[in-house]
Amino acid sequence: MPNKGASREAIQFHYDLGNRFYARLLGESMIYSAGLWDAVEGAKITLSEAQNRKLDWHIAAAGLNPGQRLLDVGCGWGGLMARAVAAKDLSRAVGLTLSDEQAAWIEEGRKDPRITVQNRPWQEFKNEEPFDAIVSIGAIEHFARPEMDTAAKLDCYSGFFEFCSRNLVDGGRLSLQSIIWMNMAPQNESSNLPLDFFPESNLPRQLELVQAADPWFHLVEMHNRPRDYSRTLREWIWNLRANRDALKPEFGEENIQRYQKAFAQFMYGFDSGITGLSRFSFVKKGPDWSSDHGTS
Repeated sequence: MPNKGASREAIQFHYDLGNRFYARLLGESMIYSAGLWDAVEGAKITLSEAQNRKLDWHIAAAGLNPGQRLLDVGCGWGGLMARAVAAKDLSRAVGLTLSDEQAAWIEEGRKDPRITVQNRPWQEFKNEEPFDAIVSIGAIEHFARPEMDTAAKLDCYSGFFEFCSRNLVDGGRLSLQSIIWMNMAPQNESSNLPLDFFPESNLPRQLELVQAADPWFHLVEMHNRPRDYSRTLREWIWNLRANRDALKPEFGEENIQRYQKAFAQFMYGFDSGITGLSRFSFVKKGPDWSSDHGTS
């Protein structure tokens, strides 16, 4: 199916600002999505620890075991693949991205031959063998466009879940993380999107994702933790302020302020209930046993 979501140019507008910029912004983890923080506000945990806890949640939710194969859709700078391969002794991890900078970062820093990256949309990805697990963190927000109504969005999400089912072994797992709309009327979505920051992108709703997945997956686990993202954003804003002098000569004050402003707006959304942060664990549906074994 064709890519109906954000174009390659829209993705690169945001994610290809420069790896040196993101290294200062994100810190050593190079993870550009919400960490998993302690439930108690103010708990003493670092950004890097919160990001590792998030990665470990997804690795567990994907049910990965030694020797298995992982597909990471929207792999960012490869942090999830590297941690999963090391923690679970995987035989292969493949990442998909539309960002030239992210692909270059993974290729240049890759120390494990089991990790590979492909610079292509998931709609164009073809693989001879199915994977044991698929993870997608912070990518599905780019799969539907602002002008789409609910039916059109569901069509995009359904296409993704069908793709995942087709590329998973029987009983394979899918772990997914996404920003979601909460207290926002569907007719007001497009007018409340930061399109100058994330062009051609729209957020899903929790129920849209569950409905779109239902033909192919059982929902195993789900939670919604908006404050995970607002706290992560506070850390990123602090990093921008701490690294302003180092970033300004190459990337300019305008970009620094643009990111700070957008992060502050996102924080307000998470803290006020406009947006949420959901994590899902799905398992691929198997055959209907009632047809073979009868029902009681």
